[in-house]
Amino acid sequence: MLFLPLSTLILLTQLSRILGAEVKTYLQKTVANACTLVMCSPLENGLPGRDGRDGREGPRGEKGDPGLPGAVGQAGMPGPAGPIGPKGDNGSTGEPGPKGDSGPHGPPGPPGVPGPAGREGPSGSQGNIGPQGKPGPKGEAGPKGEVGAPGMQGLAGTRGIPGPKGEGGAPGERGATGNTGAAGPAGEVGPQGPPGTRGPPGLKGDRGVPGDRGAKGDSGLPDVAALRQQMEALQGQVQHLQAVFLQHKKVELFPNGRGVGKKIFKTGGFEKSFEDVQQVCTQAGGQVASPRSVAENAAVQQLVMAHNKAAFLGVTDTKTEGRFTYLTGEPLAYSNWAPGEPNNNGEAENCVEILTNGKWNDKSCGQQRLVVCEF
Repeated sequence: MLFLPLSTLILLTQLSRILGAEVKTYLQKTVANACTLVMCSPLENGLPGRDGRDGREGPRGEKGDPGLPGAVGQAGMPGPAGPIGPKGDNGSTGEPGPKGDSGPHGPPGPPGVPGPAGREGPSGSQGNIGPQGKPGPKGEAGPKGEVGAPGMQGLAGTRGIPGPKGEGGAPGERGATGNTGAAGPAGEVGPQGPPGTRGPPGLKGDRGVPGDRGAKGDSGLPDVAALRQQMEALQGQVQHLQAVFLQHKKVELFPNGRGVGKKIFKTGGFEKSFEDVQQVCTQAGGQVASPRSVAENAAVQQLVMAHNKAAFLGVTDTKTEGRFTYLTGEPLAYSNWAPGEPNNNGEAENCVEILTNGKWNDKSCGQQRLVVCEF
């Protein structure tokens, strides 16, 4: 900004010098020409004046051509900075730019903290009776019972095989002598005739020498095998009752339970990994809670809500990824997945937990969750 006025000032100075030199030259030429005019002018124009002082002013000469522009002078020193001008008006608002591309989705956030326990809902209707479970392991032998009362006398057995023929008895008294018949020819000995009529009993004789012991006859009981089967069946029933009593005793010692039909769901109130939950439930005579109906799921939910902690269920997909089954390998008869579940987040969620709202979520088996067993 300062360079332009300085350049203009220098240019004007140079032009004034050039114009002064031209004017001086022009005057010199004019004087010479005037002298020439005075000396050479005709007489009719009058005598030449003295020293040119009496002569008339000659005609005005024509304007000469403009001189050539002088050389550009050197750049002057920059002048002082001018005052700061007033602030300009704000420009008009520009048009909005095009919408940018959507950024990549961020990683999923951590699971939220379970909410407070909701109010207890109305009791659901009793579900259908589930299929009969597999027989449990054989229980321990109970203490030996007291000797029972003697049983009723059994029925008389069938008649045994006759024993060997005994020794001959004492001879009977001699009969009266008959009339002597005519002697006939001696015939062959005929077969023994039928026994005669029984004579009156004789006097009791002395006790004879005991004979040899005869062979043991067959048992007179007709249904020994059947009785043995009944006895074995009774023994099995007693063992079953003993096992049931022992199981109920263990269940009773296991606190905090809910009953649905023939099932009892109980929790110890502490948390374990899934593997430890299996071990705890097995030692207590049960298994990990595996709801098979809405009513059973509601019973487990009540335990979860009471402790405000999620619990592991007896459901996994460890055998086939994405195919959840009970621990026995049976397909699920009932499920209550939360929206968007199961999602196998992190490709390491092979177990299932039940939340305080009763919904299911797949979870890592190494996490700590509430222990809930079913009996």
